[in-house]
Amino acid sequence: MYVNYGYYESKYLLGREPTVPEDDFLFWEKQTERILNQYTFGRLNADTGLLSDEVKDCACELTELLYQADKSTQQVIAQGGVLQSYSNDGESGTFDLSQSTFTEGGKAKKIREIIHRHLGNTGLLYRGV
Repeated sequence: MYVNYGYYESKYLLGREPTVPEDDFLFWEKQTERILNQYTFGRLNADTGLLSDEVKDCACELTELLYQADKSTQQVIAQGGVLQSYSNDGESGTFDLSQSTFTEGGKAKKIREIIHRHLGNTGLLYRGV
């Protein structure tokens, strides 16, 4: 486990209201670990000494993103799908969801952004030897 709920509440949120409930945190943090291992070429698993505050903060932010994206997807499914256009009494409109953080492409882009913001200067993303 890269980060526990205690760190999330006290050191990452710093008094703000938690986005991820404690009961769900462990599952989403595990998903975050998988993503971070991909981007860091397994270095974090191999050396737990690399788990700095930058890594832990990155893990917290990614955990929140994954939780919120799943929650949003579940709401869309419960409502029968995403409304992309509408027309009512002469008024019409279309919603562009292509840039949404909660689409698969948007989520992947946001994941990369978060990881590069937190870990870009740590050397963990360097592919070389």
